[in-house]
Amino acid sequence: MMHQPPAWALDGSERLTLEGFLESFGAAWARTERRFLKLECRQSYREADGVRSQEAFQPGDTELARRLLEEEAMGDQPLRDDVRARNLEFTRVRLLSYPLTDYLHYELINYEVRGPLGEHIEFLVPPSPVEGYFDFLLFDSHTALIHDYVPGPVGHQSGGWLTRHPKTLHALANIATDLRARGERVQPLKGISDTSRT
Repeated sequence: MMHQPPAWALDGSERLTLEGFLESFGAAWARTERRFLKLECRQSYREADGVRSQEAFQPGDTELARRLLEEEAMGDQPLRDDVRARNLEFTRVRLLSYPLTDYLHYELINYEVRGPLGEHIEFLVPPSPVEGYFDFLLFDSHTALIHDYVPGPVGHQSGGWLTRHPKTLHALANIATDLRARGERVQPLKGISDTSRT
């Protein structure tokens, strides 16, 4: 199944509800001293209910979506301030597959808004099919949160798993390192069309 975490990634993990996932994020974030990395693989997501920017974008109102994304980004300013104050490496690795989905066109507006605010986002075309990768968050070398989604092609998070297993943490870090070393870096925010690659 596409984007499903393999058995080795879940071995010894704790299953979490969506609420438990958010609580575990807060606890892991508080312990993080050096690095936070987020790997985003799915090409379509359904944001949480009430995300007005996505609701505006879906029928085609990109200008309203942009304004709402700017407002939403300002709501995350405390997080960016915390990253700076603690001198954390905060990286989002976003995997792309062409042609871009409608969702990714929406997300590119979001990234265009957030990049100048200091969020570091790397866009990569992976060395193997994007469906073979799965979403996770890595906090230093002490914790990982692995996402779980409602079945279907659109990512709608239902919960996830928490792991502190050293071998799993090492393997997840290696996935990110391999993607960053062997993936094709693209710059979709600088005028690359949705059907071309650099």
